[in-house]
Amino acid sequence: MRFYHTLSFEPNVILRVIISPNSAFAQIRDNEEKYFAQSIGLLIVSSILGAFVILPFVMIPLSDAYFEGVDVANLPTEGVDIVWAMAVGFLKGIVSFVVIYFIGTKIGGNKNWKKVFSVLFHTYVPVIPMMIILSVLVFLMWSSLAEIDPSYLLSPDVDEQQILSSIGPMIVYAILVGVFAIAFMVWIIVISVKAVKIVNGFETGKALGLLILVMIITSSVSVVFNV
Repeated sequence: MRFYHTLSFEPNVILRVIISPNSAFAQIRDNEEKYFAQSIGLLIVSSILGAFVILPFVMIPLSDAYFEGVDVANLPTEGVDIVWAMAVGFLKGIVSFVVIYFIGTKIGGNKNWKKVFSVLFHTYVPVIPMMIILSVLVFLMWSSLAEIDPSYLLSPDVDEQQILSSIGPMIVYAILVGVFAIAFMVWIIVISVKAVKIVNGFETGKALGLLILVMIITSSVSVVFNV
């Protein structure tokens, strides 16, 4: 009975993370045993969906003409790249929240690691729709680019209006990718600040400062290890 209780899935609390994050995070904090497994599941699902964003680069190859004069294109082209992206996404989530936990405990935060992780992993709720939307838009953008014949763009008989008409859909999708990515990132940061604030009992400024510090640390590690 306890095993079933531990593995329970509650979509209601996931919905409340979106519409009423403060009360949702407080509920998760006070019932960490109930929501811990669910929180791990959210991290795993978001990591898998995150890899879908690079799937079009593997599925839809571009003409070699696009890479003339480029020594290393550095684009994911094999299935192993997708698996690697999943693993990196999962590990980055773990590392980020471990850093938040240890720094948080040093500045008066919650020392119950299961409470902290249960709450923080639920900040991946908005990551799931973000990855789904971005995956679709990147697929449309990349497929639009793949349909364009590079020789057509370089033809002297083609004027600017024809070129714009040809690349127009790809540009629109690229802009949408940027707009949605920025909007979702702002939303995720706001949600994350609320989570850090609720689980640790911090003021908003302190929670934001901790989050920024951890972002700087993890970004620096990513640059050093090229991940």
